Amino acid sequence: MSNGSLQGQSSGPKTTLNVCKTYKHDCLADTPKMDEPAPAVGKSCLESFVRPRGTSPGNTLNSERFSQSDIVTIHLVNESLTYNVHESLLLAESSYFHRMLRIGMTESQKREVFLGLQVDTKIAFERFVQWCYFGHYVYDNDKNLPLLSIDAAVYVFAKRVMCDGLQDFALNQAKALCDSRNTATIRRNLPTLPDTIEFIYENTFSSDDQQLDSLFDLLEVNQLDPGPLLRDRPQGIGAVGSSAPQDDFRKLLASVSARHLVQLRKEPSFMKVHRSLSDFAADVLFFVQQSSDEPVKKSPCILS
Repeated sequence: MSNGSLQGQSSGPKTTLNVCKTYKHDCLADTPKMDEPAPAVGKSCLESFVRPRGTSPGNTLNSERFSQSDIVTIHLVNESLTYNVHESLLLAESSYFHRMLRIGMTESQKREVFLGLQVDTKIAFERFVQWCYFGHYVYDNDKNLPLLSIDAAVYVFAKRVMCDGLQDFALNQAKALCDSRNTATIRRNLPTLPDTIEFIYENTFSSDDQQLDSLFDLLEVNQLDPGPLLRDRPQGIGAVGSSAPQDDFRKLLASVSARHLVQLRKEPSFMKVHRSLSDFAADVLFFVQQSSDEPVKKSPCILS
């Protein structure tokens, strides 16, 4: 509605809708076209992402939360895509964007952000925007879409932009998928498991890695020689497989793999990942040892 107002029933009062401060339109009434993957500059805020075909958000959208805020233009450099998102949502959901837009950086002055890491993908970012506006995200209806890899992409991106709520949601989506009793869903995701494992382990860290990186950062800031730290660093933290993985998505993938290791050993792609990622091999060993120490509750998962 161009005037941003809605006439109620004949006997009721006139209701005023929140009109987008930047685009002067009703954010909720402006439905995006499904065949436009990216909006032109100045388009509707809801055209800044693709609402999944045939679905409707389950959460009520409170337009008062964002309609009066400015718009931030976000560029995915590697995919040549541009999105327009209300600033108030970015500030509320992401500590990364909050810092960037609030500490006087160039991005805060131009209201423009460029994201150029490999994990800054269309798949992950569009679900981040869904999360900002609706408090959840949904899968596309494309039956060939590897759902587990989507959750992994969203999880890693959420860690990157420090959006804890989305990170937890993506993990829970992945857990629900692993417990799926839908045979078609199971078989569709099985071939993507090695790629998902590789992606997660290359883009997340163990607790030991994080602690070491923090120490190196501290030494660099204070211009100290890291040599003694490297020379005195123990070659291993305890025995291999003696501690559980600290990252939750790593833990999920390793535990699922351990439960079905006999079957997975027959898959060359899985064995290649198992040999090349020592952290993953150690995590799988941990869960194998755990299962030998105590009975494991049987539950369906994507490898059943």
